[in-house]
Amino acid sequence: MVYTDAQKKSHIQEITELLYRIAQRDSRIPAVVPSDEFTPEVSLAVRAFQEANGLPVTGEINTETWDSIVSAFHSLTDAPVPLVVFPTGNFVLQQGDRGDLVGFVQMLLRLLSRRYRNLPELSPTDSYDAQTADAVRKFQQIAGLPETGIVDRTTWNHLAAFVNQLRMSI
Repeated sequence: MVYTDAQKKSHIQEITELLYRIAQRDSRIPAVVPSDEFTPEVSLAVRAFQEANGLPVTGEINTETWDSIVSAFHSLTDAPVPLVVFPTGNFVLQQGDRGDLVGFVQMLLRLLSRRYRNLPELSPTDSYDAQTADAVRKFQQIAGLPETGIVDRTTWNHLAAFVNQLRMSI
């Protein structure tokens, strides 16, 4: 099968997102920033994944590696996940913030964008940028919350509830 450049980029985006999430729970896999480019860092993560899972270590994605990465991701996401509690107090996430929690919020918004077409499809970057703030405002509008573009405890709780509802309907 011959893939267009857009299809190739979409496949690379998908596999890098899966590797990013796997790396969060498996320290043998180096974390990669999800993107639509097959960078040397992605190749290293693929090699590490292949080695950790008894696959031929090539750093390239073939059908066996693809299926194994997808299976590993589903094994991780189908297993009970401990509740991650939003930080206490008046903690907020806002434009300019960075870190895993930002990436997690971006992942939740991306997941919800599949159901709510007016939410932009974000790529987890762990950087709270203008696109993230815009997506948060759009989510807040959907949820009937004040449209601040800031993730506070109330917005976080609504995100969690919407995602739980989405997962139950699948």
